[in-house]
Amino acid sequence: MRIRRDVLALTTPVFFEQLFVNLLGTVNTIMAARIGRDAVSAIGMVDSINLIVSSLFSALAIGATVVVAQCIGRGERARAGAAASQALVVCGLLAVLLGALGALLREPLLAWLYGSPGATVQGYMHEYLLITALTYPLTALTLIASGALRGAGETRLAMQANTLMNVLNVLFSYVLIYGMHLRTEWFVLDVAGHGVAGAAVAISLARLGGALYLFAMLQRHHHLLPLRLAGFRFDLSLLRAVFAIGIPSSVESLVFNGGKLLVQIMVVGMGTVAIAANFIGFSISMLLNIPGNALAVALTTLVGQAIGRGDETGAERDMWYVLKLASVAMLGIAIVCAPLAEWIVGLYSQDAEVISLGATLVRLNCLFLIAFPSTFVLPNGLKGAGDARYAMLTTLVGLCLFRLGLAWLFGVTFGWGVTGVWLGMFTDWLVRSGLYLARLSGGRWKGRRLVS
Repeated sequence: MRIRRDVLALTTPVFFEQLFVNLLGTVNTIMAARIGRDAVSAIGMVDSINLIVSSLFSALAIGATVVVAQCIGRGERARAGAAASQALVVCGLLAVLLGALGALLREPLLAWLYGSPGATVQGYMHEYLLITALTYPLTALTLIASGALRGAGETRLAMQANTLMNVLNVLFSYVLIYGMHLRTEWFVLDVAGHGVAGAAVAISLARLGGALYLFAMLQRHHHLLPLRLAGFRFDLSLLRAVFAIGIPSSVESLVFNGGKLLVQIMVVGMGTVAIAANFIGFSISMLLNIPGNALAVALTTLVGQAIGRGDETGAERDMWYVLKLASVAMLGIAIVCAPLAEWIVGLYSQDAEVISLGATLVRLNCLFLIAFPSTFVLPNGLKGAGDARYAMLTTLVGLCLFRLGLAWLFGVTFGWGVTGVWLGMFTDWLVRSGLYLARLSGGRWKGRRLVS
């Protein structure tokens, strides 16, 4: 397919950002896995909780992206900056509350979710959640600021900040997980390794560095998105517009990731091999999904700015175009990666059982990648048009009837284990894919402009 210049300009920085972020995250996961099976299991289970929280902020960031994009489409850059400021303050306050609750209530929360997976795993989980929960405000501010910049059509600064954050994460992780002993003629540097706690501290320091860089760039390039933080006052009209997308997207995200967490709980009862293979499989799937996710981010901005201009025909044309482009990209990835599944999983683990099971999961993921664009890319276009409630409802239906129900049926009742759990997930993909395509074709997403 011929790639349009505007799509390429928006997508390329996001693609490389997500590529670097996920590759560096993969390196970090591999380093954590070298600590041992208990460590990677503990990090995987706590990261399921952290993913829910960060996905909540990502969903609110989509609200900021859409409102900023529609303001930019109307030629109102100052109002776009005001909308970004409202989202930053509200989400920052929410993140402080969630971080405090996560740190204070970590022991009963983990016991309620995972029971007693073993004394070693349990100890790792407690220390990892305590440290990472305190960085929720940094996560929220980075995600909201990045989302607002993307809505303004500026994806490079977000790429730079998130790439820096993940480079720092890898560097700090290597030093703090394993330790460093450096001796020269001029100085001696001895840093003790701290294992799982070191991995958590490394993430915290990296998030701090990324947030500081992003806000420094926002001040330097004030004309791109003029924030209004001095003398801040709540603007209910802008907050309503942000939350009109952010709240349904947050509910959708909580439902979706809550379902993933419940599935994770099912997998915990299947043994450490299943836990490790499941965690590694999801880590690899995030790499495979990068082109689709990059196009999804670009589509939100394209549709939002088109709706801001009052061009619903152009918004529909953008959605169909990006959907086809994403389908071609994901099909190509599936064809290339399916034969390499065992080698890819082998980069994460040297355990033969984990490699065998993980490779099966990766091949299944490749088989169903063709449904990824209509399940995950297209909804971002609908949200850009202001139609976020439909995505929320379809996610709720898919979760209850298919992702959880069939995961239990295939994985537990039929005894297919984690493979059956993943088959339930892919059935959910297929059902939601059909619902989103019907929504786009039917045109009921139109007439939902947020900014007037």
